[in-house]
Amino acid sequence: MSFLRTLLTATASVVLTATAAFAAPAASLLKGLKLPVPSGLPSLFAANAVGQISLNGQLGGTPEGLLAKLRASLSSQGYRERTINTVSGPWGLNLVFDPPAGTSVDGTPDGKTAVLVLQATALGPGKLNLNVRYEGL
Repeated sequence: MSFLRTLLTATASVVLTATAAFAAPAASLLKGLKLPVPSGLPSLFAANAVGQISLNGQLGGTPEGLLAKLRASLSSQGYRERTINTVSGPWGLNLVFDPPAGTSVDGTPDGKTAVLVLQATALGPGKLNLNVRYEGL
């Protein structure tokens, strides 16, 4: 009986360890994104984001043009847009994507699902500020 208990305990430990190993840190997932921006966006502290990190930077263009490029780029990487959360206008845009199947974001609060949030704010004609982060919903 004690052999069986030891075997079950060891198996449970291996399963829990293997499950945790599939969760990737938010920072590495963000850095691995192929975003349609001229140069990589620098990391920025983000208190409410999973992993407390986001990517943030300024770029040229319009909200409509950026929206189309983000949709195409992220969809090709396996992300699925939550269209109910999509809002855009001359002021900027808000997009929410579910990560590709099998992707787990380390640090996601219990009972929540991590989603990729992208928000751009128009700073002036042809100039946007883009913020990209994971949040738990």
